[in-house]
Amino acid sequence: MTGRHGADKSEVAFRQVETGRLSRRVVVQFQQLIREGVLGTGDKLPAERDLAEQFKVSRNSVREALRELDLLGLVESRHGEGTFVRHPGPAELMAPFRTVIELSMPAAESIMEFRLAFEPGVAALAASNLTPEREQDLVAALDRFEQAVHGEGVVETSDADFHLAVAQATGNSTVIAVHAAVYELLRDMRRKLSASSYHPHDRSVAGHRDLLEAICARDPSRASRVMREHLAYVAGGLRDEKDPS
Repeated sequence: MTGRHGADKSEVAFRQVETGRLSRRVVVQFQQLIREGVLGTGDKLPAERDLAEQFKVSRNSVREALRELDLLGLVESRHGEGTFVRHPGPAELMAPFRTVIELSMPAAESIMEFRLAFEPGVAALAASNLTPEREQDLVAALDRFEQAVHGEGVVETSDADFHLAVAQATGNSTVIAVHAAVYELLRDMRRKLSASSYHPHDRSVAGHRDLLEAICARDPSRASRVMREHLAYVAGGLRDEKDPS
């Protein structure tokens, strides 16, 4: 049966779950079915009772699994209609991690380590794959950042937007998806930087212009090096915020 919300998935072959925390096993199976395309956005799930019978678990385990899936943004419950599969956006995926970043400076340092491992390669790929259209988008993103530095916008957002534009310049859908998923998390982390980090003559601001020039020169090695140097400088600023001495 198919309705306006998508397919009714009463006939999906859910398997009996094995040992381990049962609700977690249910969640893992749902995630696998979504990845494989067996369950798609808008599909209506069977009732709790039917799910419990198919998974061979208690209804409490099913409820716990559905709560976790809801927190992950993978399903939504509609009053009087049932539970439906949904496609989470980057903001929903990153929500639990944003709280950790806000409360934990070591977590922010961990994110910087991730950026140092990930973004130099992204910059190199952007330089290799740059097209005239993507170059225009990158130049526009830098212009918006520099305007924000001079007080014409939200600088943290413009900073994050510029780095997202670098990812988009790669033309690689996987790179873009990963970067988009951590976009909000990185923007939140930038709020931990001192306002002086966005002074028009600060080295971190100049690093954006250097990065644009390296990518537009179609020089992957230089782009990677400039990104690494830029992020290392930003990481130093975060450490100074934590320990001014």
